[in-house]
Parts: sequence; structure tokens; C-alpha cells
Amino acid sequence: MTSQLQVQNDLAALPIRHIDAELDPGYAQLRKIGLIVLSTDLVSEDECRAMCPKDGVLITATRIHTTNPLTVMALQGHIGQIADAAARYDPIAEIHSFAYSCTSGSAVNRREDFDASLASVGSSARLTSPLYGALEAFKTLGIKRVAMLTPYPDNVVQLMAQYLAVRGVEPVMLGSFHFDIDYEIMAIAPQAIFDAAVSLDVKEAEACFIPCTGLRTSSIIEKLERRLNKPVVTAHQAMLWHALRLAGYPGPIDGFGRLMRH
Repeated sequence: MTSQLQVQNDLAALPIRHIDAELDPGYAQLRKIGLIVLSTDLVSEDECRAMCPKDGVLITATRIHTTNPLTVMALQGHIGQIADAAARYDPIAEIHSFAYSCTSGSAVNRREDFDASLASVGSSARLTSPLYGALEAFKTLGIKRVAMLTPYPDNVVQLMAQYLAVRGVEPVMLGSFHFDIDYEIMAIAPQAIFDAAVSLDVKEAEACFIPCTGLRTSSIIEKLERRLNKPVVTAHQAMLWHALRLAGYPGPIDGFGRLMRH
């Protein structure tokens, strides 16, 4: 049996050929989005990448810990974790925008607290979320009244409705699958979401809003818009659209609703 010392000596005598490499810009020319995902979330990365442009953009994900079911206290605790999550990107300046993939956390926490958390670790990038993106989407599309479909318990549905109403977007119809466990929400079939959204449509609603990041909606947005003949705004779609704008990507993107074509 050859000894370790003999192997080392034999390899030391073996020349290593140095090879010149041709370099290209690599990822340097891409707009980079730092996706901050909850530890229980198995959907957001897949949904965002399904709608993301195939060139010019890179989505890179990190995670923060959360509990299941979510509580207000747990959601408030996300603020303290945002800085740690962002600081894992080195250098942090490579990230052009951040996307915090939690709808309810967006409603509970103040946006300026998220910005301060990022600034504390040296990032000048802006942060968006499903709700922040949705508000920008409603403004862009000129939407003031929505039918809203969620998977949440009633108290969370009311929280979402109030969040929108005080910011000038009136919910005129509310519907929910009434779940509070992430893994159950992620198992809701896209066709069930489509059918539920159709059932909630009323003429007073100028758009359909589906705010939860646990729902798989990317495959139904376009056909739901055709069925309703009005815009459909979903959690991942609005968050990604806004993150792309914050990162400096001009768009448009086809196949995922009117919003993504703006």
C-alpha cells in the first residue's frame, strides 16, 4: 500500500499546466434582486423565477426564520432578521433591490423600518414586498377598487383589507380559503385559485387581487385576466415587477398579466 508521504512526493513532481482563460462579463452586467424568503416558503423562488426575464436579471435568494402559524409577534421579528439576511450578500452593493416575500409581514411592519435595517448593513438598495409592489401596481394601473382572494383566517383578511383601504384602494369583495398553515396554503391547486377568483368577480371591482406568497398563481394570471377582462395583481407578480423597476430593469415582460407589460 502506497504511503501518504509517497503520494505527496509523486504528486509534487507532477507539473501543473497553467491555462489562460477567456473572460466575459459574467454576472456583472445583470440586475440582481435579493429575494428574502421565509423559512417555511417553498413557493416564492419558483414563482418569481418563472416570471423573471431570461436575460438581464439574476434572482438570488436568502432566508429568514419564521414560525407556523404566523403571529403578529413573529412577523414583527422579521425586521431584526432583514439586516442579517441582506448582510450575507458580499459585497452587498452587488444587490440592486431586495424583495421581502411576505405579504402579512408587509402589513404589520413599517416600510421605513425595513429601509433602516438595510441601511444599517451598508445597503443603499430599496426593498419591496407583495404589498408595497401591489400599491405601486394599483397606482400604475389606475385601480381604486378590488376583489381580493386570500387563503387567510378572517382576522388576517380584515387586516389586509384595512391596509388597502387606508391607502386609497377599496376592497369591494373579499374571499378566503381560510387556512393558517403555510404547507396547506402551498397545496392549493392553481385551478382552485382560478375558480375562486372568478366566483368573487363583481362589476364594481376594477381588478382582482391575490396577495399571498404561498399561492401558486404565475400559471393562471394571463388566462384569469382574459376570463375577467380586467387586471389581475398577485403577490409574486407585483413584488417582482416592483423589484425589477427598483433594480433598474425596464421591462416589459409578456405572459404574466397587464402589470408586467408596464
